[in-house]
Amino acid sequence: MKTTKKNLFLLLPITLWSIAGSAYALDCENITASAQIDVCAKAEKESADKKINESYKKLITRIKEQYAPDPEMAERYLSKLKSSQRAWIALRDTNCEFESFLADPSYPAHETLTNNCITKMSQERSAYLDRTQP
Repeated sequence: MKTTKKNLFLLLPITLWSIAGSAYALDCENITASAQIDVCAKAEKESADKKINESYKKLITRIKEQYAPDPEMAERYLSKLKSSQRAWIALRDTNCEFESFLADPSYPAHETLTNNCITKMSQERSAYLDRTQP
């Protein structure tokens, strides 16, 4: 019984810390601390990454459906899409390195600037992919 109480005593602060951290990180509408800016920028980047991956996969599906009667054309189109996406990722990464260049990489501001840039560009690319009609 003593071991159980000791384990509970050790786990309680960890549990409370993780709950508090989650609540703190999720309130990106009411930012009250600079650390919250960093957490929110990272969360928004992850959300934008997820969305762009969904948009890309949906476009692949639309291309395959549209060109089902002509598989060779579908493959050529998909190859162009893949090349385009790779080139865009290189452009995004280079642009975001440029945008965060003046911030010292050892400070959280550097990562926050990079994440904000990636979020913005990924959202724009997602919208473009969603509008693309094969």
